[in-house]
Amino acid sequence: MDILQCNTLTSEQEQHIEELYALCCLQEPLSLELFLASDMNVEPEKPCFFLGYEAAQLVSVLTAFFPTKEEIEFTGFTHPGKRERGYITALIAAALPLFSHTTYTQALFIREKGSQSGEKYLSKRYPTIARTEYVLELKSSEWKTRQSTGMLTEVTQQTQEIAGKVLSEIFEQDEQTSKQHLTFLLSRPDGKVFLYYVEGKPVGTLNVHYLDKEVAMIHAVGIHKAYRRRGYGYQMMESFLNTLTKKTEAIRLEVDSDNPPALALYQKLGFYTLNRVDYHAMIF
Repeated sequence: MDILQCNTLTSEQEQHIEELYALCCLQEPLSLELFLASDMNVEPEKPCFFLGYEAAQLVSVLTAFFPTKEEIEFTGFTHPGKRERGYITALIAAALPLFSHTTYTQALFIREKGSQSGEKYLSKRYPTIARTEYVLELKSSEWKTRQSTGMLTEVTQQTQEIAGKVLSEIFEQDEQTSKQHLTFLLSRPDGKVFLYYVEGKPVGTLNVHYLDKEVAMIHAVGIHKAYRRRGYGYQMMESFLNTLTKKTEAIRLEVDSDNPPALALYQKLGFYTLNRVDYHAMIF
């Protein structure tokens, strides 16, 4: 197998990856959205796509996502008719050395609950599950508009500078990384970023993008450290759901098993578990 490493994809490569993933979805009930961009990676110049070719045909794909300098998340899949030939193992062997001698301390391989082939592979090579992520959903028809407090304001190019500073404080990361992430999010035509204000102070943030006309995905929900445990997260979500449920049929979000307070908050709002994703710990 020939391996191509790159940090950006051509439109043709994206098409081939999507076609291969669609073929895998026919074999197993997979529902995760492909993320084929490097703009959110803290080192965008570092290779994050590892493509395996056999006789010029794309047969296996490994992608790396590293929004911080501490952790890398890998996802991968192989042509259903060409599995158990060591393709994913070869791609991992090509990728890991790029991260093992830098600041990254943890590598994780993502496995969706419905991926039996992934479970079979990872249970042998990387059986330890570091954490589990739950995909939650709320049907818009089940939401009843509530009285909301505070004010949600959409971030624009004009307010991007101040928003970057606020996000760096909320997520406790360097300002340059926050601004890089924000620039990418604002460049997406299907997404928006919001700041939540209480008494004129920005205390929270979240962003949303639309998977299609029926489903919206909420990401990066955060409250400033100085304002936590005051109910602002719940109030911010109430305010946002009052608006978002009028625009789409369902809302989804993701929450880690190591964040029980957030999971409890979303369940209280009416979200239920739609899917589960396990993060298998890898060894550098």
